[in-house]
Amino acid sequence: MLWSSAAGGRGVLVAGTQPPDVVELWEWTLGPADHYASDAHTPGTRELVQVQRGTVTIMAGEQTVTLKVGDAAAYAGDVPHSSTNPRSRPARFTLTVLEPGVGAGATRPEAPDD
Repeated sequence: MLWSSAAGGRGVLVAGTQPPDVVELWEWTLGPADHYASDAHTPGTRELVQVQRGTVTIMAGEQTVTLKVGDAAAYAGDVPHSSTNPRSRPARFTLTVLEPGVGAGATRPEAPDD
C-alpha cells in the first residue's frame, strides 16, 4: 500500500512491469471528502483513471475533470496532480500509470538509419 488516510482512503499497487517502460495498475479508494496529491512524475508520464464507485475530481496541471461511475479520463502525470472525493460517500477507482524510460540504465534504442 502506497498511501492511506484517516478518512478510509488507500492506494494499492495491484501489478506493475519492470523498467524501462513501467506500467502500473492501481486500486484507489477515497473516503468522504478525501484528497490525495502527487508530485510530478518523470517526463512523458501519462495516467488513465476509471471510476467504479462514487465521484472523483482529478486535477492535473491546468486540467480539472469530475468523473462519476463508469467515466474514464487520461491526463498528464508529469505535472503535479491530485484526486479528490467531493462527496460524503467513499469513491473507488482504478488507475493505470505509464512511466516511459524510468529506472537504472533506461535508454531508448535509436531508430535505424535508412
